[in-house]
Amino acid sequence: MKVINNTLKLALMLIVIMAYSISANAQNYNQEEKFLQRVKERVKLMNDYVSYMASKSYKKDTKKYYLKKSLPLFIGNGYEYEENGVTKKGVTMQTTSVNNDKVKTTLIRDYFKHLVGLPYAIVDIKSTEIADMKVSGLKKVDSYGNKTLYTCTCQYVQYFIGGYKDGYFYKDKTTKRIVCYVETEETEDGQEYMIKLGDVEAIHTEDYNIKE
Repeated sequence: MKVINNTLKLALMLIVIMAYSISANAQNYNQEEKFLQRVKERVKLMNDYVSYMASKSYKKDTKKYYLKKSLPLFIGNGYEYEENGVTKKGVTMQTTSVNNDKVKTTLIRDYFKHLVGLPYAIVDIKSTEIADMKVSGLKKVDSYGNKTLYTCTCQYVQYFIGGYKDGYFYKDKTTKRIVCYVETEETEDGQEYMIKLGDVEAIHTEDYNIKE
């Protein structure tokens, strides 16, 4: 009888442990999904600001306002920061053209200044909606005290149209991938987090049909 009771107790303990493990894994999955959704929202906000800065529908002062709003989205607020013991001048943005194979890497703050002063008479920049963005899983890269740092990447497509007064239009479609940082902190009130954006890589650029 004792053997049966001990077996039952062991079975119950295993069931409890398994249930706890399943619950913890589900909670971690839900937490990660929440972070990845917030990452997409942050990238979408950046893309909206890019569109505003480039648009000819806004005055220069309004464009500069959006430039100021954009920089705090990035690690180092768009300026110097340190990563893996290396000091960097700032987050960078890669740009490309369908006219050549060159990849130009520019500091994000300079890229934004360039957007504000684009020489086109008409500019239209649109980017992937949140539902169509592709985000990698979170990767733990550091832990210090009650804080943990994760990174992931978010892939999106940017559509650019620039038109001159003489009727010439330049257009391209570029697939981009941006590094994103998620820092979590355990506090007395629960877990808090902060999301910052990093370098943007241009993966592929091509011409496209404006109806896309």
